[in-house]
Amino acid sequence: MSEERRPYQILFVCSGNSCRSPMAEGLLRLKLPQRLQDEVDVQSAGTLGIQGMAAAEYSVRVVREFGGDIGGHRSQGLSRKLVAASDLILAMAGEHVEHLRKHYPAYRENVFLLKSFAQTEPLEDPEIEDPIGSSLAIYRECGRLIADEIDRVLPAIVHLVQERRRETP
Repeated sequence: MSEERRPYQILFVCSGNSCRSPMAEGLLRLKLPQRLQDEVDVQSAGTLGIQGMAAAEYSVRVVREFGGDIGGHRSQGLSRKLVAASDLILAMAGEHVEHLRKHYPAYRENVFLLKSFAQTEPLEDPEIEDPIGSSLAIYRECGRLIADEIDRVLPAIVHLVQERRRETP
């Protein structure tokens, strides 16, 4: 696939890539308009570098309750290749943004907190807390928050993908 024809790459980032970022990946895939499914590639990764771990049981369950499936998810750590290939990087917490900007400074303009992306005003609480080790109710609350944020940012993502399409010869 030529550079011009490559999909628009969105990367969600959290710590271990077992709870928040896999939920965000699965929920965006679920909510992405059908007409854009072939034009967008969604992935997730973690700052801790954990490889091959399944998504947390409650994360899988929550995404399933929304109608998605992340049962086959396996964690991956951030890498230069993954970051460089990403057009948009949406992190769950400030520590993830700091990690990305410190280790991959050339790509800092692509890095945003999910809750702050496409916002016009600064937020009082821009982070999505890690539910690891919590109850199913906490995972559901986290999943609902991520789903709401994806619904909110989806028009901006669609706009970015369409803009890319117009720029491609």
